[in-house]
Amino acid sequence: MYLPPLIIRGGLRLFRPAFASRKISVATKRRLVDGLATAARPPAGTVYEAPSRIAGLTIERVRPPREESGRVLLFLHGGGYALGSARGYRGLAGALADAARMQAVIPDYPLAPENPYPRALRDVNDLYLQLINDGVDPQHLVVAGDSAGGGLTLALAMTLRDQGAPLPAGLGLICPWLDLASDTAGTRAAGRDPLVIPKMTAEWATPYTGQADPADPLISPARGVLAGLPPIVMHSAGRDPIAADADLLERRFAAAGGSGSLSHHRFPTLWHDFHLQIGFLRSADTAVASLGATLGDLADPRQPDHATPAAAVAPAAPPRLATQLAND
Repeated sequence: MYLPPLIIRGGLRLFRPAFASRKISVATKRRLVDGLATAARPPAGTVYEAPSRIAGLTIERVRPPREESGRVLLFLHGGGYALGSARGYRGLAGALADAARMQAVIPDYPLAPENPYPRALRDVNDLYLQLINDGVDPQHLVVAGDSAGGGLTLALAMTLRDQGAPLPAGLGLICPWLDLASDTAGTRAAGRDPLVIPKMTAEWATPYTGQADPADPLISPARGVLAGLPPIVMHSAGRDPIAADADLLERRFAAAGGSGSLSHHRFPTLWHDFHLQIGFLRSADTAVASLGATLGDLADPRQPDHATPAAAVAPAAPPRLATQLAND
């Protein structure tokens, strides 16, 4: 049942004091995020396998009705690197995987403040390489994530590129958090988001960065080298203060002159991570279906424009950049 956006915004606004409060424990905030995330439901007929372990990480494997054999979506959940869980994100990842015609693999990567950078990146890198070693074809594999998971997705792709490892067929970035340096410096401008405010992003940035430089491109990947990456499909929301990171990535990508492509879809009247409201917000259903279909096509070798691995593309090739606006 779809609800008016005004009602959903009002409901999210009620949670802001809890997430902004330093008096509420991280454990309680983790439970709140899981409660919000589990409202997202995958299509009927989706199967959840029992949790298992790959490369030392506990994973949730979600098999939606339209899964095609051998196709994998590695989904990295959001939550400011401190909140969120694989179990809580089964709904969103399952819906995205169904639209992509893939199974979803969702890891419980290590969270801050217990595990600051580079632990999460190192562990998801090991997980990705193990999936390849286990026989997953990287041309049938895409990586996607929301918020902090979007930043981790881009940092992972940069790490794989620099290692000379096989790259995934594409990347999906949902309202990605890509510039933690602006948060630690206190320069992020406020938006009109019902839930996320700069005070929160500043609070989550420091525990994740730890003793590292927040401008490190593997912490703030919008500041990194963008040549030689897989095709990127990115969604941002106009009310979200973190949308500035997506705009920064687009500007730097356009100026870089590197290989690859970036497609940026803007949703001017929506808020951070609105995709989590699938089943309740029509725009969320439409956005998830569109993102999933595009990622699925990138991982389909039957497509005539199926991407050549980025390492094999001449670095002088100009980037392909597309921008699209979407409304409620």
